[in-house]
Amino acid sequence: MNNNLKKFGIVTILVAMSLFMFSHEKAFANQHVGNGIYLKNNVTIVVNGKRVTFNAPIVNKSGSLFLPMRDFYEVIGATVSWDKKTLTASAVKDGSSVDVTLNSKRAKVNGKTVSVNVAPFIYKNRTYVPIRFLSENFGGDVIWNSKSQRVDITFDGQQPTEPEIKDPYYLHINNKRIIMDDPILSRLGRTYIPAEYFYENLENSSGKWITDQQFELQVSGLIFVFTNGSNTVQVNNESVVIDEKPFKQSDKMYVPVHFIVNAFGSGGNLRYLEKQKEMYIYLYEYMFTSEFLEKSYGSTKVPQLTPSASLTGNRTLLVSDNPETLTPNLISNSTATLSQQVVQSSNAVNEHRVFGWHHNTLGKDIDLGITIENTSSTTSLQVTKSEGVSKISGNSWINYDIGLPIANQVLNGKLNQSASSGITIAPGETKIIESYDLYNTYIIGFLHDLDVQPVGGNESSYIIRTVLSKSGEDLTTVHSDPVPINPQAPHPRGVWSSSVILSEFPTYTIGSSEVGYSISNGKTDHLLSEESAIQQFNGVIGNSGHFGVNYLVNIPINNPTGQPQNVKLKLSGRGGFYSGAIKINGEVYLIPTLRPGTEYIELPSHLIEGNSEVITLEVMHAGGGNLPVAIYIATE
Repeated sequence: MNNNLKKFGIVTILVAMSLFMFSHEKAFANQHVGNGIYLKNNVTIVVNGKRVTFNAPIVNKSGSLFLPMRDFYEVIGATVSWDKKTLTASAVKDGSSVDVTLNSKRAKVNGKTVSVNVAPFIYKNRTYVPIRFLSENFGGDVIWNSKSQRVDITFDGQQPTEPEIKDPYYLHINNKRIIMDDPILSRLGRTYIPAEYFYENLENSSGKWITDQQFELQVSGLIFVFTNGSNTVQVNNESVVIDEKPFKQSDKMYVPVHFIVNAFGSGGNLRYLEKQKEMYIYLYEYMFTSEFLEKSYGSTKVPQLTPSASLTGNRTLLVSDNPETLTPNLISNSTATLSQQVVQSSNAVNEHRVFGWHHNTLGKDIDLGITIENTSSTTSLQVTKSEGVSKISGNSWINYDIGLPIANQVLNGKLNQSASSGITIAPGETKIIESYDLYNTYIIGFLHDLDVQPVGGNESSYIIRTVLSKSGEDLTTVHSDPVPINPQAPHPRGVWSSSVILSEFPTYTIGSSEVGYSISNGKTDHLLSEESAIQQFNGVIGNSGHFGVNYLVNIPINNPTGQPQNVKLKLSGRGGFYSGAIKINGEVYLIPTLRPGTEYIELPSHLIEGNSEVITLEVMHAGGGNLPVAIYIATE
């Protein structure tokens, strides 16, 4: 069955509207797409008690949610028109009219000029405008539930009520968390969910009923036609007999999750935690921009330690990984500083990287953030670069949920630009560089690069912090000393002078026997130790696993044959289960989880055409304590 499936290939201006969230709402940092706009993938919109989905994305800008207005107004019976000359969107309902103009904070309600909190803007050829303003001027009421990330909007005199979600099912698709309106069902050991959860939460997807018994689901080039109660599925017009039988319940087609995940040749994973009512679906085609290398099986010999390694580059590294598990005993106050870096510099530009990894066991959802406090009394600061990536997970597959996606984006140079890029921080002022919402019992990993320069070329003085608040406190008010480290859990915390390590292997001569060298071995390349940390604040623990580090490896090759020769490179874990990402010749590859000593991966063969060449690898580990890792070189 799987072999059959693997051969398949993996402007109308839409006026939209936004909801200004209540002051207690948490800032939820999803994917940043530029100009201060964030995609809001976890929000559910309910209008007059009915859940509404939109083809256009829900976004956030300046603390406001934005929804597709044309679809929304069609639901409530309003009409929408667009004036190209004045760039004005007009909506009419029951004799009332609202006019908003692109890039203007002035609007008209029934002909009267009023102010708008957030000016309409264009995103992907769609015009977005403030929803609370529009909803309330058509007699609507709004309730925002920050815990469930749900907006309830009611019209026609209905009294809005805070929605109660009792013991719901949770679905995670590629790190996107969805509170389900439907149950996850199991039959004969297989799990099923309504097809809509795929096409509503994956790009390039759609779904429709063909008949009252047949449902068509399109996901990224694959077209499935499921028939109620039948184990014969049409996949791109080819009949496939499967073990499961999709079924219709509550006017929805329940489809077999395992079958859909396996249909993708690029791979994926499925995990269902029945007691927790949580399902995790990973489709690598959506999660990763790079391909996984294929595992090979067999023993690998004991490697030597890399003989030469040094720190290189000017981007400092602040690691916030201790305490990793945030407990009430360790975090006793309502706010806390988890790590910090004090900067006193005369450099024109200061380059920084912040890497964090924390597990929330505080019994409630919390806010995390990276802040900068300008401690100078005279010199302003400008953040000229601010970009990063963050991932959360509620299960134990943290390498695949968090570590691998972060490594993938870093090595591909695809960090997301932050809204803080370009901001100015006045003397004595504190501003948020990035903020994150961390659910109770969830784990977060984040990596953020930022460049800071003094305005006017003077000396700069500031403090970078990773901070948290338990009850919605303003993160910019958290100026406490870092909490003490947890010595019983030796996860790293500290500040080091660089976030890049360069290792030079001995020259390998074509035709000689295979050799291997271990990196991140905790001995010859342990450059991020307690002793080498450049600052000490309530304890430092070394980063021997090089988390948040780009690890460069230079491999000199001597080719005395006078003929082109292929060099074979392979990689194997030497401590525990290993995974990560590796870059060679400009291409990034993902390393699946490897069992030490019995599994390894081979990189594409490298052709040596001259008498000598230096092969450069770039590695980023996916997390965990499963190091060192060995790199082997041989003649093919």
